[in-house]
Amino acid sequence: MINSLGGSGGAEHGLVREVTRFSGDTEQRVVRLFEKDHLDDRLTSAGIEVIGLDLTGGRAGWNWPYAARRIGGIIKTYRPDVIHSSLFTSNLVAQMAARRAGTPVISTFTLSGDVELLRSYQPGAQSWRAATLRRLAARTARHPSIHFRALTHDALVTNCMLLGIPPSRATVIPRGVELDLLPTERKSHQDLGLPSSEFLLVNVGRQTAQKGHLSLLDAFEIVRTHVDAHLAIVGREGDSTERLHAEIEVRGLDPHVTLVGYTRDVHQYMAHADVFVFTSFMEGLGTAVLEAMAMALPVVAYDIPPVREVTDHGRVAQLVELGDSQSFAQTVLEVLSGGVDVSGQLEWVEQHFAIDSIAARVESLLGQVAGS
Repeated sequence: MINSLGGSGGAEHGLVREVTRFSGDTEQRVVRLFEKDHLDDRLTSAGIEVIGLDLTGGRAGWNWPYAARRIGGIIKTYRPDVIHSSLFTSNLVAQMAARRAGTPVISTFTLSGDVELLRSYQPGAQSWRAATLRRLAARTARHPSIHFRALTHDALVTNCMLLGIPPSRATVIPRGVELDLLPTERKSHQDLGLPSSEFLLVNVGRQTAQKGHLSLLDAFEIVRTHVDAHLAIVGREGDSTERLHAEIEVRGLDPHVTLVGYTRDVHQYMAHADVFVFTSFMEGLGTAVLEAMAMALPVVAYDIPPVREVTDHGRVAQLVELGDSQSFAQTVLEVLSGGVDVSGQLEWVEQHFAIDSIAARVESLLGQVAGS
């Protein structure tokens, strides 16, 4: 089996968690399109061979015939029974290469959101090149050897609409999460560069516009008018990093906001948090929300379809109308006052998102497609 990874974000981390839990008799190889990062080490240590193409994003995306030929050569060498791809570029090049070789493919739908959100938060989505690639993807997706997995029902609806294929072509299987995320040895607040005398709000998400960090700052300013609080934003730099730094400085929030950036200590920060805050305007799944719930950490999030879905329509999290920073702040204050019961969170995650059961479902789907 070949997995065509598209980068190193949440989607890839979720895929890595799955493939390292497949049964021992499943031979796997992972094709990484872009630059090497620490995910290679996790896969290699699990006995999975990583084949790195080390393409630049532009070359893989716009020169898809080149990327597809590279993947085609790998298919010819290893003759996989099935290919599992994730994210747009990987899906496209894997499908093009596999069609020529007659190899079945399962491509994962991660994109979720209405048309206006897609236009606002997908960089370059309105360019003629992007439109050309979408038309190509829609034509390729109609081939009967291509199968689909959607992370949520909303992702299924969104992508089937964009590609013009029936929902029956896709199976909904979310990403899974570990249930033992709490660090066995916790670092101190001081080790993490955090104050110990204030309420701690933690957000996890790369610094891009769709993650809603500016709206989070609006809410955080309101929270601080009522209680002493600190905000830690954990995640890679992105297209809104410069704006985020500027806003923090202009608002005088420097002493009260920590931009952690990329770190392997994500769960160390979450372990110290009083509330997990999630202000994304658009998500594929919102795995960080699931991880927070698995750690019994109260969650306040904007009410977007994938987050609504993974929180049982808000039963196990506090959902707020999208963009309403005033209500978001008020809900955070309610959580900090102890007025929120989180006892059902872990049970919900155990029943629906435990990584071992999710991996078993994905492996079963791979077997079905390989044998079809």
